[in-house]
Amino acid sequence: MHRLPTFVAFALAATLCGHAFAQQNAPTGDSDHPPAAGSHNMHAFDAQTQLQRLSKQLQLTPDQQAKIGPMLQQREQQLQSLHGDSSLKPADRRAKAMSIMQDSESQIGGVLTQDQRDKWKAMREKAMERMQEKRGQNVPSTAGSSGG
Repeated sequence: MHRLPTFVAFALAATLCGHAFAQQNAPTGDSDHPPAAGSHNMHAFDAQTQLQRLSKQLQLTPDQQAKIGPMLQQREQQLQSLHGDSSLKPADRRAKAMSIMQDSESQIGGVLTQDQRDKWKAMREKAMERMQEKRGQNVPSTAGSSGG
């Protein structure tokens, strides 16, 4: 069985957590505007959307929401800034994104109860499993990528 290194798996799960929530709980009113071809469904990383989903899934208290909201906003701003930085090599951009995600996940985890952290971990693992299933079924064609 092929396993990703823990830090890569953690980063991917954290990154895809927003995508999984967006796909799972997509608001019905947004169907009027489907994502453009090639778009990565950026609203999945919208801090407010993520806060709403986490609040619902983890039953966050108002105090937790008030603490986690700014953390998600900061992460969103950092990732958007990173996305717009064309001076970085792709590997450096991925490494920096992983660092941003890990820092954010650590901060958010510090606000959650043990029960909420356990549920959150399970949600991220489920998102990772879905991503791996999709990758197995729908291997995207990537220019310049050679599988040897």
